[in-house]
Amino acid sequence: MLIQKDCIEGLKELDDNSVNCIVTSPPYNKKGLLGKTKLGNQIWGKFNIDYDTYGDDMPEDEYQAWMVEVLNQCHRIIKSDGSIFFNHKPRRYKNRSYLPTDFIQHSDASLYQLIIWDRRNSPNIRNDVLVPCTEHIYWLCKDKPKVYRDAIHPDFKSEVWVIPPERQKKHPAPFPEQLVRNCIQLTTKENDIVLDPFMGSGTTAVVSENINRKWIGFDIDENYVHITTDRLNVPHKKVVQEIDTPLTRLL
Repeated sequence: MLIQKDCIEGLKELDDNSVNCIVTSPPYNKKGLLGKTKLGNQIWGKFNIDYDTYGDDMPEDEYQAWMVEVLNQCHRIIKSDGSIFFNHKPRRYKNRSYLPTDFIQHSDASLYQLIIWDRRNSPNIRNDVLVPCTEHIYWLCKDKPKVYRDAIHPDFKSEVWVIPPERQKKHPAPFPEQLVRNCIQLTTKENDIVLDPFMGSGTTAVVSENINRKWIGFDIDENYVHITTDRLNVPHKKVVQEIDTPLTRLL
């Protein structure tokens, strides 16, 4: 089920302990961190990294408070044996690295394991640091999560996943399908419920459909909602915008 809605508003409409697995990657607030610096303008101009509706330009303290609220809502709605896979990366500004753990540690979620996503290549226009080729998947939980390790491919049974990034002209940072599939198959079984509060171009929905999981996705941007419905080959009119019934009961 795809809902065009702000992620916090949507999360608040979900019941406690109602979702088995969350797979998501929020905006990184790089514009907010870099501001109007020469480096920031160089990055966004060269790589055309931009969202259509969301500006990705919060003051950093507001962004971190927002991330804590998102994680707390995610923690509330996952089942006691559920999992949250939260993709983020260190961000650098004025010789300081801003780590996702800066705000994760202030949330209700507990870190179960850190998964390293080895992208094997990454754009880099700076010559004063080593080329960043990895991102992190923070595997978060409420209690002890269910794990189906034998369900994933042998190449991904270590804590380092080598998965090349996917490129799309329609979205600045699409999830690779293999990465999402790993997360879902590792912690859910058929007909379990998967959520992505930042649905973007719809990869979590596409993978969930392909491996028989129920799913819920939020995105505030109408253009990305259209991309997802196109990938799923469903009419845009099926997108939910206002609901009166708890979402998980509609699946």
